[in-house]
Amino acid sequence: LLDNAAMTHSTQWLERTLDDSANRRLILPEAFLGIDAVLTIAIDVVTGLHVWPQVIQAHVMKELPFMATENILMECVKKGGDRQTLHEVIREHSMAAGQRVKAEGADNDLL
Repeated sequence: LLDNAAMTHSTQWLERTLDDSANRRLILPEAFLGIDAVLTIAIDVVTGLHVWPQVIQAHVMKELPFMATENILMECVKKGGDRQTLHEVIREHSMAAGQRVKAEGADNDLL
């Protein structure tokens, strides 16, 4: 749809001609039908959706140490640390902590 309208406008310089009129009669209703279908699917997906804030918070807290590593790295660099060396140390520790969490079910001890 989008390419059809763009091609017509690029060759006709936004002049209203018969082929532009035909495009508009097709493109506009099809666009609305497409949006209607997308919204119908979205409504189907979210109908009956349950949000469990405690579960979300637990998942975020499990991953928070991994998300914080960039901020930790930046603060260490600001205090004069070598970025490459610090990145490698944090990466190795992060990979080891992730392995323990995934393989052993251990708590995240990254920080």
